[in-house]
Amino acid sequence: MNSGRMLFGSLLAAVGVVFLLDSAGVVDGGDLIAGWWPVAIVALGIFQGSAGTATRRSATVLVVVGLGLLAVTSGVLGSEAWSYVWPVALVLIGVWILLGWGRRYGSRPADDEVVDGIAVLGSARLATRSQTFRRASVTSILGGVTLDLTEALPVAGGAHISITSLLGGVTVLVPQGWLVEIRGLPILGSWDDTTDRAAVGPNPPRLEIQVLVALGGIEVKHPRRWR
Repeated sequence: MNSGRMLFGSLLAAVGVVFLLDSAGVVDGGDLIAGWWPVAIVALGIFQGSAGTATRRSATVLVVVGLGLLAVTSGVLGSEAWSYVWPVALVLIGVWILLGWGRRYGSRPADDEVVDGIAVLGSARLATRSQTFRRASVTSILGGVTLDLTEALPVAGGAHISITSLLGGVTVLVPQGWLVEIRGLPILGSWDDTTDRAAVGPNPPRLEIQVLVALGGIEVKHPRRWR
């Protein structure tokens, strides 16, 4: 399953359970969410770290920041801990800038049949030249991802891509002649398929794309001729 879809679905389900328990009088939903919302940042870091070594440094930062905020919101560090949050945040941002961790990150697989990528607060470019391309899983959270399939070819029967875009953008580049089919769920977001349907012949390479986009955008298109 797409990691971003799993994260988004798990968070929605967890919030739903909290409000159900609040309605039943078991817990105070507002206080519970106020005290434990940094868990979402920790989970985001864990999901990003599972995507590969290229993103583990920034994933570690997310986990550390999430755990620090959780210690503050849960009261572990005391009632005056919030007065230190913004100074610490400024220090971390400064270190982030000085060490250059905000640059573009990602991987460029050579001939992989399966491609996985995630971008959080940054950008990533993924590509494959596989002539038996099977599937890809792409997640963009407050970032951007480009998946380049211009030198690839789907397996017989078609390839599958799962995309999750949360406050981010994803671009998929495909050659002319491919038959692209998109389905999914837009939540205050959109997707756009600008591929040339007139160039699709009989028995074309098939690409099925399943998307979940919330406050973001997804575009499937051909590369520019001058690239």
